[in-house]
Amino acid sequence: MSQASSGAARCRVCAAALAPGSDRCPQCGADQGAEACPHCGGVAGVSAHAELRFRCDVCGGPRVPITDARVKRSGREVPLLQKARAAASARSVWRAAGIAASALFGFEVFLFAVLLLILSASFGLFAAGILTMAPVAVFALWAFRRARSRGQDIAPALDGAWVSVASDVARQTERPLTASGLASTLRIGESQAEELLALLEVNDVVRGAVSPAGEFGYAPKLRVGAAPAGEAEAHALAAEEEAFAAGRAAEPLAQRTAHVDPTKR
Repeated sequence: MSQASSGAARCRVCAAALAPGSDRCPQCGADQGAEACPHCGGVAGVSAHAELRFRCDVCGGPRVPITDARVKRSGREVPLLQKARAAASARSVWRAAGIAASALFGFEVFLFAVLLLILSASFGLFAAGILTMAPVAVFALWAFRRARSRGQDIAPALDGAWVSVASDVARQTERPLTASGLASTLRIGESQAEELLALLEVNDVVRGAVSPAGEFGYAPKLRVGAAPAGEAEAHALAAEEEAFAAGRAAEPLAQRTAHVDPTKR
């Protein structure tokens, strides 16, 4: 984000004037809190997405935004985000293959009906029709089944990535982390933030705490910096976090509401 001579904030892309505290340009729509994308490497913003929650404005890959520049990412979320993107891409390919096979099957049915009108029905004609249409119909069903299977891999991978980033935020916080604070940092609703904090507490990342001001929140059990992990270690930790998130949740985090009563902590 650039600054004009008068001190007013300007868009880093089109230099349009920005309202105080605005994170997106009203003229070109560019996200002003841009980071390097773990998929394409481009420095770009993110946009909300119904399934991926947030995706890169350049390549469309899933991302987890952080608004606090002081939080350092550990990188454990990258393998999970890449897995979610690969699953989404594979689902699109299998879905397209299923649609193409269905269209071919429909054409074969039409052609078979025309041949029945032109030629008299015979065993040979029926046998030829079955031999040509059956494989196409089976492939179409199999392709749609593969698309559904790959689609089911997206949510667990995304859940693990969000748990990983929430762990980074929690471990680097200087005071008890509240749901509203986590929601503001990750650009999500407070209900999703409460759910993330509950998952982190079950996973022994944070514990309930009360600040000197009397505000209930969550403090990290071990306050450490987010040192970048090696590739093998990152993949291993990512697999653990994905399995934990999948084991604790029957539905994606973005679609559930946690019921956490601070007075009972």
